[in-house]
Amino acid sequence: MKPELLRRLLPSLVLNVALPLVVYLLLKPVVGSEVVALAISAAIPLLVTVGEFAVRRRLDPVGVVAIAGFVVMLVVLGLTGGNELVLKLQEAVLTGPVGLVLIGSAVIGKPLLLLVHRFTGRPAPEPAQRRGITVMTAMIGGMLTLHAAVLLVLAISLPTATFLAVGKPVGYAVIGAGLLAMFVYRNRLRAA
Repeated sequence: MKPELLRRLLPSLVLNVALPLVVYLLLKPVVGSEVVALAISAAIPLLVTVGEFAVRRRLDPVGVVAIAGFVVMLVVLGLTGGNELVLKLQEAVLTGPVGLVLIGSAVIGKPLLLLVHRFTGRPAPEPAQRRGITVMTAMIGGMLTLHAAVLLVLAISLPTATFLAVGKPVGYAVIGAGLLAMFVYRNRLRAA
């Protein structure tokens, strides 16, 4: 990772990932409830992102993803009656279904990335390009589905504090490996 990019992302990662973990660890013994401690700590990215937008008129992409996960988590939490597993899986609740939809669209021959291709105003892809778009759709879907599955296994098998410490790094590693595989595939397509 380039030092400039790391310098830009580090404050966002600290505020949206590390700070919620610390707040959770400090609040859990005080409030006596994992659900309440997790909900309060998950609200931090929301407050940080809204505050940054109000002050700088700029959206933090890491914060926006954290907010999306927080909103989905609150809806699912309400529907499940406060299950703490839902709080652990706020990202997986988003990435799993999206991944399955992308895989399904590739399997039936209607890759959703083709819609993106069309919306950008590009001409209709040739058959070889269409195959590449279909494979990329399946790869992204597979990466997101694997991300959700790994987080689910970790959430079920680890205590909450341990999950909060290792879940995001492991999840980011899965996403990073998927992005690397897509980059390699794209380069092979361009070379062919």
